[in-house]
Amino acid sequence: MSNLVYLMSSLPSLSFEEIPPISLSEFNQDAKDQLSGKHFHIMESTDIQMDISNTAESGSGAVNILLSEVYQDISELRKAKRHNRQAKLERLPILVTNGNPLVREKQIMHYLWEELDSIESGKRFSMTELMVYKLKLQILWRLNSFNIDAGAAVLDSVVNPSKKEEVQ
Repeated sequence: MSNLVYLMSSLPSLSFEEIPPISLSEFNQDAKDQLSGKHFHIMESTDIQMDISNTAESGSGAVNILLSEVYQDISELRKAKRHNRQAKLERLPILVTNGNPLVREKQIMHYLWEELDSIESGKRFSMTELMVYKLKLQILWRLNSFNIDAGAAVLDSVVNPSKKEEVQ
């Protein structure tokens, strides 16, 4: 327990849409140095892009439920777009159906951040708090990786593939 307290106390604070103050590899190394093998395995398996089939083994029930429901809604969003119909969302606010893909992704990340805040509330120096920290750090790295120009080029190549073929 004291190692978990030390680890959580030594991590920099996180704020939504800031530049990540620590790399994921630095975080993982610090966690590996301070946690037992069992706790490190739980923390290591926590991932914002988690495989829903592995949720039972990866720690906090509230975190698993949140991620599972959000990814089910994202799947529903994709199906609705494909079939040109209104999405029937269970967890995500309807606001995330508006805007371009970048705006939607940022809205989903912001929603996840707020939900993680509510899970973390009152759980000081716990594995849940550590898992939430890691997920928030992953959100910051994901947001920081967005490149509007590169994303627009990829979108254009998908939406208008014939233009590229005509040029060649």
